[in-house]
Amino acid sequence: MKWGTRVTAVAAATVLGGAGFAGAAGAAGPPVYSKYAVHGTTHIAKPDAGLDLGPGQFDMYTLIGSYTFYGTITLPPVRITRPVPGVGKVSGTVTFGPGRAEGSVSGGFSGSATWPVTLSDVRVNGAAYDVGAGCGTAEPLTTELTSDDFAAGKGGRLESTYTIGAFENCGSATPLINAFVPGPGNTLTLDLAAAG
Repeated sequence: MKWGTRVTAVAAATVLGGAGFAGAAGAAGPPVYSKYAVHGTTHIAKPDAGLDLGPGQFDMYTLIGSYTFYGTITLPPVRITRPVPGVGKVSGTVTFGPGRAEGSVSGGFSGSATWPVTLSDVRVNGAAYDVGAGCGTAEPLTTELTSDDFAAGKGGRLESTYTIGAFENCGSATPLINAFVPGPGNTLTLDLAAAG
């Protein structure tokens, strides 16, 4: 159950210098905290729906010595509305995460993260449709993110193409959701900017 992220930095020296710390690779100490504001977009291929993401936040902690990091990516819920043939206008609130991330900034920047995807407040032609409290993907999203311009302490643009897996626990709406949402070819762009 992982949502994998892989981000490439311009260089390890940029990563270390931009994060506001320096020292030999063998140095040790408490994690260095960095905060990034997150804005982005995602396009879900099967329903041909574009969603704006954010404002969110990535709280990152880097361990000096091992040059590994861990942290949390938080995004607010987002509303999606699409026409469904034979059904009408269907809308719902999608929540990505929060995501837990970890990885390394030794010789580059690479990492993985896991977060769930849930669906709530579903409406069909304006009428509420009960999908229960546990409606979501059976497994968290798995995605690879890359960046040509990411620098620790500054930020950058992360881009990805990912697959959405099957949904479960959505009651009688489960087959409909799985017919019109899951699949490959979805795209994600996240813009990170140093904050605070």
